[in-house]
Amino acid sequence: MIAIDTKAYILRFFVDIVLFYGLFFMLNKQGTKRNRILFIVIIFPLTFFVGLYSSFSDFILVICGYLFLKRKHEKDYRLLSNLIVCMLVLYMVDIISSTIMVSVISNDHVVGFFEIFIQIGIKISLISLFYFFYQKMHMYQVIQKFSSESSVFLLLYLFLVTLLITYAAHYYTAYDHFVIGIIIFLIIQTVFVFFLFLRILNKQKERYEAQMERQELDNLKMYTKELEEKQQQTIKFRHDYKNLLLSFKEIVSSGRNFKMVEQIEELEHYSDKYLSKDKFDYKAFYNIHDSFIKSILIAKFHRARELNIQCHLECATPVDGVPIPTFDCVRILGILLDNAMEAAVESTDKIIDLMIYQDDSQIEFLIKNTYKNSDISMDKLQNRGLTTKEGHSGLGLNTIHEYNQKYPNIFVQYQRKNLLFSTQVILIK
Repeated sequence: MIAIDTKAYILRFFVDIVLFYGLFFMLNKQGTKRNRILFIVIIFPLTFFVGLYSSFSDFILVICGYLFLKRKHEKDYRLLSNLIVCMLVLYMVDIISSTIMVSVISNDHVVGFFEIFIQIGIKISLISLFYFFYQKMHMYQVIQKFSSESSVFLLLYLFLVTLLITYAAHYYTAYDHFVIGIIIFLIIQTVFVFFLFLRILNKQKERYEAQMERQELDNLKMYTKELEEKQQQTIKFRHDYKNLLLSFKEIVSSGRNFKMVEQIEELEHYSDKYLSKDKFDYKAFYNIHDSFIKSILIAKFHRARELNIQCHLECATPVDGVPIPTFDCVRILGILLDNAMEAAVESTDKIIDLMIYQDDSQIEFLIKNTYKNSDISMDKLQNRGLTTKEGHSGLGLNTIHEYNQKYPNIFVQYQRKNLLFSTQVILIK
């Protein structure tokens, strides 16, 4: 059996906690600066001292990290997923590094500081490799998009199984003999959890698509009702307009000019009631043939009208489809229009203009909105977690930036000029 020097063991345990904090804060930016500092100052020493006498100190890191960094009265599955993933990564790194060390150290050797520093170097290299692939493969998008109660439950199951297996191996002082078996068992468990995750993911996708279809039907019903009401108003207005014209004829024939002026003013007020320039022109939606995109635009423009924002949509050419997955395009438009509404509602003029253009090579979405003057630069607005609104996560423009990196045929450009914010999204076919 391989023995380890007590001081070297304490050093390794201390570094493991540091590596957890370092990995977690690289992957996750949630929580206020104050809460993140408190999480380190209070939980770090607590975890360290508890860990010297117990193998379950990792629970403290996960649970306290969640309680310290989540927003009050809200469930944050993404934060909890990140905490568990970081802990699982450290477990795997510890097992792999231990396997390497066991293969080169004899059984009667006492592990000292030299071997511990080598193992720490291996761990840092493995964590750096994981972080590289985490960024390269955009794994943060997967966690952000699919974090849910079910996925957290599966990650928690894998976390508990790993914790219990390693605890049992240490308890029976057989860790170095069964490390290969532990790796094989954890691989089997990981494959099992991954299979369940895919099953849950498919069901979530089906529910999401069904929800989108229901939302689409609701929006199109609202759209149809609006058109029917406008049609009824037009028919009534046409009937009353003819009666007013007949009264004009009578006034002109009788020579009562002063009465005619009054009638003209009455007609003007009457016309303004039914021909208001602030009413949204739904004919602009006729050229949008993709039902999901049409649905999200109708929903957002109705929401903007409820906020007393003047909206204008121009779509002169038919839009049949988009060269990226439809739901991703829907999400991009939803985020941009939500941002536009948040900015426009605080401005003086409260205006949103959307232009959609398609030709044989590309589709262009151009959103312009008024906004209240801000000193934040465009680069800072795209940073993860930055927001100008209290209580918001600030992931809007950052999420668009992530989609821009995910799809090479997306080009996004922002511009601010004269209190008018413009967002241009070009999708190359």
